[in-house]
Amino acid sequence: MSSPDATRVRELMVVGGDVVVVWADGHESYYPGAALRRACTCAECKGEGHLFGRATLPTLRPLAPAAFVPVAAGLVGNYGLQVTWGDGHDYGIYTLAELRAACPCDSCRAAAAPAR
Repeated sequence: MSSPDATRVRELMVVGGDVVVVWADGHESYYPGAALRRACTCAECKGEGHLFGRATLPTLRPLAPAAFVPVAAGLVGNYGLQVTWGDGHDYGIYTLAELRAACPCDSCRAAAAPAR
């Protein structure tokens, strides 16, 4: 994953419950919607810190099943991906570098596994 094409997106789509990224180097990554939604880093999902040390806590409401279903995905500039979920949530931005590093395919997981 060292080439610049490794974090450039050639194609982006939602297929079933997955967000699919075809990278410019030809690699394909299928991200399960439930895992992506749980990883959302927006202030509503994870809370946020404030300048003076106060914090806004995340919304702790239970999520409906539709919250884990991606309905659309789009690029944010040249650095991120934004997903619209079945419950209308669309605040989180997933960076392309982090997504590529977290590719769940067998070959990427094996390459990232620590040597024994």
